[in-house]
Parts: sequence; C-alpha cells; structure tokens
Amino acid sequence: MLIHSASVGPWGTNCHVVALGARQECVIVDPGLDAIDFVQQQIDEYGLRPIAILATHGHVDHIWQVYPLATDLDIPAVIHKFDREFLTNPAKAISSEGAQLISSLAPEQIWLEPKEIVEVKDRTVLEFAGFQIRVLPTPGHTAGSVCFQFGEDRLFTGDLLFKNAIGRTDLFSGDPSQMQHSLRLIMDECNDDMQIYPGHGPNSTIGAERKSNPFLLKLQEQ
Repeated sequence: MLIHSASVGPWGTNCHVVALGARQECVIVDPGLDAIDFVQQQIDEYGLRPIAILATHGHVDHIWQVYPLATDLDIPAVIHKFDREFLTNPAKAISSEGAQLISSLAPEQIWLEPKEIVEVKDRTVLEFAGFQIRVLPTPGHTAGSVCFQFGEDRLFTGDLLFKNAIGRTDLFSGDPSQMQHSLRLIMDECNDDMQIYPGHGPNSTIGAERKSNPFLLKLQEQ
C-alpha cells in the first residue's frame, strides 16, 4: 500500500495520496491550499491515476484545491452532505479571522463545486482505486465530518483525532457532545493497531492515543 502525505498551506493541513502501489489508481484525501504541486509530483513519480478526491470535512484548509483538481483530472469529489455547502461558501464554516485570511490569500477566487459530487450521509462503503473504503460519520468538528477507513488498519481522521489532541468544536456546526460520541465510536470500533492519518500533525495509532491522548484518557474514565 502506498500512502504519501504532505503538510500544505498556511494551516499545515495534511494532504494524502493513497494507492495500492505504483502505476495504480489512487485517491486524494484533503487537498488543501498548495496541494496541487504535491499531488502532481506523486502522480508523475509513481505513475498514478487519480480517480477520486475524499474530503474528511468541509473546512477550507481541507477542500481548497478540490475544485481545480477534480476539474483538471475529471474525477469526482466525496463529501458529507452536511458539509457540501462549504465547497461554495467556505467562509461560513470558519472564524472571522479565517475568513479574512481566505480573502487575503485569494481575493478574487470564485468557489465552485466540481462537476461530480459523491455525497455521503450515513455509514457506507466506497469502492475506489481497488479499495473498499469504509465511511464513518464522525460529527463534532463539523456536522459533516467523517473518517475514511482503508482496510483493517488505516484510518484518515481529518480533524477528529490528532496525536495527543482532538479537533476544535467552537466553529460553525461544531458540537462538543457529538465530538465525544464520535471519539468513543472510533475507540470502540478500531483496534490498537489501527494507524491514524490525521488532518494536521504526525501520524499515530489508536493504541498510542488510548494511552497518551488526554482527551481519550478522560473519555475512558467516564
């Protein structure tokens, strides 16, 4: 399995390119600002054929390059129905300071949806690039946050779970109680060997987070 990741843009968002191996189809997870060069480098170096873009949620630092990549590559974008509106109105989902940063970085940018959207709303299994990708609805950071599970041991957590931290819940459609429920779901359904690929920061495992993440430790005490 080929997983290459890079921290892109001013928010340090992790963009991931995932394939079974070189010269295979691939999917792109969370292409934030400045992700295009990284994605193209992976395509060229490994002879990959992108067939879908997966968005763990609709915050602009995770979806900034969804439209141009989906359009240029002629591939669909996958996003939860509750976060779909942020593709065309990203400022709605973030703080006023974040909205000002968007305007300063791209004052004339027009936000559009890709031609093809795969809208998820419940648990489902997607089939892309030879993978069966389990979609876990995990609201809390946003109402439409999801995790993407590849096989039995790879989980892309977006801004739900980080190494020794969790996502914030104080932005539009965030919900602390839903966040707690989503974290418990992940702990209940994932074994300790599950590798996590978060939206920001270094990778980890569920087992390591059970032992060291203060938010999961507190949740386990309840």
